Amino acid sequence: MRQISLYLPCYNAARFLPRVLPAIMAQTYPLAEVIVVDDGSTDETVAVAQAFAPTAKYPLRVLRQPRNMGLAAARNVAVRAAASELIAALDSDVVPAPDWLAQLERELTDDVSGVGGELLETYQTDLADRWRTVHMVQHRGPRRVVSPPFLWGCNTLFRRSVLFEAGLYDEVCRTNAEDVKLCEAIRDRHVLVYTHLAKCRHLRRDTPKSLIRNYWKWYYYGCYQRTSAARALASNLRNLRRLCAVARKDIADGDLPRLAISTALIPYSCAMDWIDWWRRRGEGKA
Repeated sequence: MRQISLYLPCYNAARFLPRVLPAIMAQTYPLAEVIVVDDGSTDETVAVAQAFAPTAKYPLRVLRQPRNMGLAAARNVAVRAAASELIAALDSDVVPAPDWLAQLERELTDDVSGVGGELLETYQTDLADRWRTVHMVQHRGPRRVVSPPFLWGCNTLFRRSVLFEAGLYDEVCRTNAEDVKLCEAIRDRHVLVYTHLAKCRHLRRDTPKSLIRNYWKWYYYGCYQRTSAARALASNLRNLRRLCAVARKDIADGDLPRLAISTALIPYSCAMDWIDWWRRRGEGKA
């Protein structure tokens, strides 16, 4: 049986850990270790994780960042600290099914270097959560996909050597698109696989305000490397095309409240592209 280290990057995740950590310990595939990386949290994340450690089924250690460095940096801390060649990752608000890791490990054959699973939204009744369920999907449907464009970082299993070969996660990205950029560096030389059989549940809850802000962060990553007016304009055009398609789906589904959020995103995301460019206009890179 192959040794697997699992890590959990956390920022103000105290409210999620009482559900996530027991689900990790309940995995049917045994773990060599569990690493919780606290990324400068201001809540009780560290205390909750440390309190869980003495009775944990698998060895659990907590690594602390002195300040908030971003998700990509937290991932890199964990990868460098991991003792195993195979490294599994979960986001701090993601609850895995008991056989989640076993399903990922089964797909990681000799010719495969990375596997990702299916993330489904737990909460789908409030407007913002319903919108995210439809328009911010983190799965590729009920099927196996070989060589997808990328794997979402929320639930994955990678070979550690391949992560280092790719240069690890791009810390310039901070909290968004670090997973996309990693896969872009991997996919031409290594095989990636998505499997719907490795299932997880997302515990995130949104308000319209937090949803709109998070949506812009999701799709602005293309401008993180270098800021310029041309990149801001290109991001505007991408936003317009994407959100027009989103609005058409809301209209087709007859969901007018959802359409209201989609419509509000157009001026917000376009304005934020330019605000971000203005703030960073003198930088060589973000």
